[in-house]
Amino acid sequence: MLHWKKLSSEQIKQRIFKALEHNIDYFHESTLGVPGSHLDQKVFPSDATFLKDSPFLYAMVHNPNHIGCHTLGESESFLKGTHAIEREVIQVCGEVMLKGATDQQDGYIASGGTEANIQAFWVYRNYFMQEMGAKVDEICILCSEDSHYSMSKGANLLQVGFHMVKVNFEDRKIDPALLQAD
Repeated sequence: MLHWKKLSSEQIKQRIFKALEHNIDYFHESTLGVPGSHLDQKVFPSDATFLKDSPFLYAMVHNPNHIGCHTLGESESFLKGTHAIEREVIQVCGEVMLKGATDQQDGYIASGGTEANIQAFWVYRNYFMQEMGAKVDEICILCSEDSHYSMSKGANLLQVGFHMVKVNFEDRKIDPALLQAD
């Protein structure tokens, strides 16, 4: 069984900063042909002193672009440091937490729920169209009324159907009877 070794704050900081050394440096290297650029220096200064103690924020400033799903097979060389960490996180989530098959997980690490949901909708919309021959008007995002607002936003953006199902007031679960009624 795969286990994810717990790291101290200092070890996490060292690992992230070391990984970023293997990525393209948007601030000091030519990025022609690379799908990304550094963030606005006026708003996100790359040399802000607090960044040296904040690996997550440092990574967001120095690694602003996620290329997308790349965990199966080779990936882009200009982000290989953080891709290695991303692959490991996806492996732990897919294999350990969700009990998926070994080395069969793919995914995408996003900075927030809206981006993650829209990315998932995009992947599945394309999967159903390409693998199942579905037409856009045959695809629907089905979610509970407690779902994040990005569900309707993602459906609208990708031009697929959207249906929100009421939940049982007591336990907030989708009640099959309520689903049938909708």
